[in-house]
Amino acid sequence: MKKILFIMCLSICSQAYSNDSETIELQSSYIRDNSSETVFTTSESKNTTVITQEKIQEKKYENVEAILRDAPGVVIQNTAFGPKIDMRGSGEKSLSRVKVMVDGISINPTEETMASLPINSIPVESIKKIEIIPGGGATLYGSGSVGGVINISTNSNVTRNNFFMDLNYGSFNDRDLGFAGGYNVTPNLYVNYGFNYSNSEGYRESEEKESKVFLAGFDYKINDKHRVRYQGRKGEEIDNGTNGISKKWMAENRRAPGLNLDINTDTTSNVIDYEYRATENWVLGASLFNQTQERDIYTESIDDIAIEITNKKYTDGKKLYKFHGVQSVLNPKLLSEGADFKEEKNGIKLKSKYDYKKGELIVGYDYTNANLKRNSSVISQQLKTYYNEYDSYLVLLDGEKGRVSNKVKIDLTKESHGIYAFNKYNITNDIDLTTGVRGELTKYSGSRVNGPNEMPLVNPKTQTIETDREMKNYAGEVGLLYRYRDTGNVYMRYERGFVTPFPSQLTDKIHDKNLSNKDPNSGSTPPEVNVASIYVDNKLKEETTDTIEFGFRDYIYNSYTSLTFFATDTTDEIVLLQSGVTNPAVKRWQYKNIGKTRRMGIEAEAEQYLGDFTFNQSITYIDAETIKGNDKAQIQKGDKVPLVPKLKLTLGAKYNITDALSINGNYTYISSKEAKEMTDEDKTLKYTIDGYGVIDVGLTYKLDDYSSIRAGVKNLASTKYNLRETSLEAVPAPERNYYIGLNVKF
Repeated sequence: MKKILFIMCLSICSQAYSNDSETIELQSSYIRDNSSETVFTTSESKNTTVITQEKIQEKKYENVEAILRDAPGVVIQNTAFGPKIDMRGSGEKSLSRVKVMVDGISINPTEETMASLPINSIPVESIKKIEIIPGGGATLYGSGSVGGVINISTNSNVTRNNFFMDLNYGSFNDRDLGFAGGYNVTPNLYVNYGFNYSNSEGYRESEEKESKVFLAGFDYKINDKHRVRYQGRKGEEIDNGTNGISKKWMAENRRAPGLNLDINTDTTSNVIDYEYRATENWVLGASLFNQTQERDIYTESIDDIAIEITNKKYTDGKKLYKFHGVQSVLNPKLLSEGADFKEEKNGIKLKSKYDYKKGELIVGYDYTNANLKRNSSVISQQLKTYYNEYDSYLVLLDGEKGRVSNKVKIDLTKESHGIYAFNKYNITNDIDLTTGVRGELTKYSGSRVNGPNEMPLVNPKTQTIETDREMKNYAGEVGLLYRYRDTGNVYMRYERGFVTPFPSQLTDKIHDKNLSNKDPNSGSTPPEVNVASIYVDNKLKEETTDTIEFGFRDYIYNSYTSLTFFATDTTDEIVLLQSGVTNPAVKRWQYKNIGKTRRMGIEAEAEQYLGDFTFNQSITYIDAETIKGNDKAQIQKGDKVPLVPKLKLTLGAKYNITDALSINGNYTYISSKEAKEMTDEDKTLKYTIDGYGVIDVGLTYKLDDYSSIRAGVKNLASTKYNLRETSLEAVPAPERNYYIGLNVKF
């Protein structure tokens, strides 16, 4: 593989210094580092879906999550801590395989277990467009883009006077107000601003959510050669929610609340860009960024705890303590240190773009330092009474009574250095050759301290795991695009990529079978406790991927059509096995590298314009399975990749009844998917999550050139499906609900 990448590198250099004649530009896929709209762009051999500002405003989208839920090839996975974006069968690993960019800067979190992808901290009113780029971008984006890239471009550098406002009201007392705009203070200074406020009581009982987002920035053209830009964003979210409930209970009352799950989140983002135009054909850029996310999480859980003690002399003499319905809480207020969950990323991106007669060359360097801090404490109610091995109800002695506590303190850092080159070369006016190569060094450091953990009859225990690891990875790509006419092209490409683990993935949490008695003089063997866990280093390796892709796009009989075939093989894919419980103190997990997986699929999209009618369709089919298993991970050849639906289908239509009044409808179907969990005995349990289809309809009336009103129904057929579920519990999605809104723009 290194020889292949070396040949690619030579190809890049030789193409960059070719002296042939003019270049032709086709549809561009934005690869920007915030500097300006046109500086760091290039066309790639890919089919890219673009969701424009007009399409976003046409429907009442309350946040970015709702926009992407309707998008072709994108599946939204809901977790207790926020949404994940799945593309090309990434499944449960979507946070590490799909990269989300805002004006060229990644907003992906530093960890996975209790992570939040802050896509809803971007006001919808400030979005200019969203590009959905399936199938990787390892050369330009590095680790974490094998599934695809979501590139959100904002109005931060429009450099023209503009203003957008949305005022919406919907079911469940959902209120939303947002505005964004920009103003040219001088011919060289453009300032932008934005604000969004939303408040909703939620679909389920006893739930309420409130969020505020502020953003501001400027774009200052110092002179023809120098430009500087700043963009800042701050978000505050209060989510007073509840956990999942048993599926049997939900069948009786879908809106019934579970145990409390309250999350307060503060996010900040600051980006400074500098652009230097050295010559007419050569531009240099630099971006400095800082992102922080702090969360307070309070959640409750009810679990059964069992402690078993065996007599050393008489091994058949076992004593059992069964504590039923033990309530526990994860509460940051129980910590003397006060803080809880914090992620911080700092970095720099350097990029150079050189346009030559037959193409363009981009060379860059990325540095990111991502730090994860967690300080959490899960404490149960005091254990006093229990059932023994004969189901007799008994009371613990005063010296035996106590709580079960689990304390975790994490301070882990992932540091990465990446250097890359990407070249597009026009072989002829109709044929483009793209090549790229990247090298990345990743370093892990820090520690995880677990304890002191306490429970009745068991000696308190504290454990520390130090992390000090290093990984070196390489990526490369080659693509060929042929324009057979002005509106149509065909392409093919190969990419070798990689995915490096999150810092927290480098340890497993498994059943602790090496406990000690609280009384060292006891005549019993060390106790066995069903909820006792210990952290171990899992020696996890990075994933490597090989992707081939063929596709075309064209306008045929007033219809835009695109079709893509792809196949991705992943070696040493990282899989997660975890128990299906809510309580973080009880939940156990294991990360394993399995031999190899394969994802094969088809992506098709079409749009027709027939008079006053507009129709659109998309279908994504993915077959994701294991082709080389891992017995230790209990994954066999032929097993499906967890949480990957085989099919996503979207059908949309719009009819302009008059010049001012239009009606639109959309149907989205997502097929069933397989899920896996660990049982109490650390065995694998497989189960199926059902598929579902949802219909949304809406009306838009244009009041004048600057304003319009909208009204509509979501989930018209009141389809019953779940936002997330385990084998035991589920969180339901809203049934039929309504909205009305006012939009103003000028």
